[in-house]
Parts: sequence; C-alpha cells; structure tokens
Amino acid sequence: MTDSAPVRPGLILLDKPSGLTSHDCVKEVRRLCPRRTKVGHGGTLDPFSTGLLMVLVGKATRLASFFQGMDKVYEGLFRFGASTDTFDRDGQVVEEGPLPDWSRIDLRELEASFVGPQMQVPPSFSAKRIKKQRAYELARMGEDVVLEPVPIEIYSFKLERNSEDSLRFSLRCSSGTYVRSIARDAGVKIGSPCHCVELIRRTVGPFSLESANGISEPFAEKGFIPFDRIDLAIPPVRVDFREERLVLNGQDVIAPRDLPIDSKWVKLVSPREAFLGIGRVEGRAIHPHVVFHEQS
Repeated sequence: MTDSAPVRPGLILLDKPSGLTSHDCVKEVRRLCPRRTKVGHGGTLDPFSTGLLMVLVGKATRLASFFQGMDKVYEGLFRFGASTDTFDRDGQVVEEGPLPDWSRIDLRELEASFVGPQMQVPPSFSAKRIKKQRAYELARMGEDVVLEPVPIEIYSFKLERNSEDSLRFSLRCSSGTYVRSIARDAGVKIGSPCHCVELIRRTVGPFSLESANGISEPFAEKGFIPFDRIDLAIPPVRVDFREERLVLNGQDVIAPRDLPIDSKWVKLVSPREAFLGIGRVEGRAIHPHVVFHEQS
C-alpha cells in the first residue's frame, strides 16, 4: 500500500503459518501499510506453532495487553521418548528414554492432574525477561536460565492416543500458560521424556481461528474487525455527551447501576457508538485507563 491508501485501524485475526515468528507476521502486515502506520500483536506464538495471532493496526495497538490477558484454546501433539531444550520440535534433544507403557497409564487420570489453578515453570527458551534480557537470549548464549514459577489455570484438558509415541491434546487455559511446559511435565508424570511437536491456537477470548485471514491477504474482510467493533469481552458502557467530554479529558464518570458487580474493566462507547476507550472500575466510578481521541 502507499501513503495515499490509508489503512483503517482495527484488529486482524491472522492464521499464522509455521516457521514464521509473530514479529515476522507483524512485519508482513506493516509492509502492506502506509509508512508510519503502527502495527503490533496481542500475544506471541512460537515459530513452530500455527493458528490465531491477533494483529493490531493503528490506534488498536494500544489494546495489546487486553488480548494478551484473554483465555486461549490450543490443540496439538505431544511426542514421547525424547525431550528437547526448548520443549518443542525446534530444540536440541537433551534426553532420550523409553516410550510409555500405555496399558499402565490412565489418560483420564493424567488429564485431571493438570486441571485447575497451579504454578508453572516457564521454559528457559521463552520471552520472559531476566534483568532486561529475554530468557531465550540468555539460553542461546549457554547460560543456565532458571525462571520462577508463575500462576496459571488450566480449565479443561483432553488427551487421545495418537500412536505408540504420541498423544493428541486439546486444552483451554489462562493467559500466560506455556503448552511446551505441559509437554515437559506430562513426560515427567508418565516417566517418558516428552516434547511438543504440533501446536495450534484455536481461540483467543471470543475470537476464533475459523474467522482468520491468511498471511497473503491479512486485510480481507473475513478476518478484519474495524476498531469500533472490537470485542474485548468486557461490558460496554454507553456515555452521554457530557460524560463523553469528561472521558476524553481523562476524568471519572459514574458507573451505571446495572453494571455487573464483578466488572473490573469496561468498554466506553460514545452516543454515536464510537469506541472512546477502556475504563477501570473503581467502586462506583469509572476511571479512563486508555482514551481514544478521534484523531488518534
């Protein structure tokens, strides 16, 4: 695209192909935009993985953290008999061992052992920061990277025998969950080293891979959501003209009486149905957290 063909701000549901990093996909979308167009993503996918990548264009890039915090659904394949340093097929084999004796393993029991809130140790090859450096950068330099466990939750986990050395899986989990770490942990529980060889992200919050665009046509209508129509899975609050002026000036407005009591965030909508910003609920007040002026 050229500077004479502006791109509307919004959300691209992108079907990331294997072999590309999330940043590669962002660069490809940016290449199709006018100069100085902001493009970002709402949560990375590993290079070997495929599936739903949330690509944000223009002022929508300011919403990235809200997509990163959404629950995810994944499916894929775990392979037993060997583990790698990255816990996936792109890593170097660091341990080999016997295949599982499936006649002695209760898959339903194994599934149940992963479900619920828990602390998970992220992979050393991950984007976690250690003193301003990414963990994977330190790991690639040969440093011994030890990351602290982080709280996650697995809401559902299903396993199905695929072959003598592999299980097919599907799971729904909280933000921050590393599926590669689940592969490692499954191997430990079964007694056979394991790594992830296939990973597909099916959903992010209310968004589905079935609606995604391919990398060659990221702006196709099917998977492009205009800025004002982006669903953040939080309650909308429509303000009047007086409240709109307050919001645009960063001032609090009163929360409506019918707002669900457990609401932490709301989508602020103008009388003209324009997306004004994100508000943080503080008691009976709504404090503008992110505000979008018309020219932004």
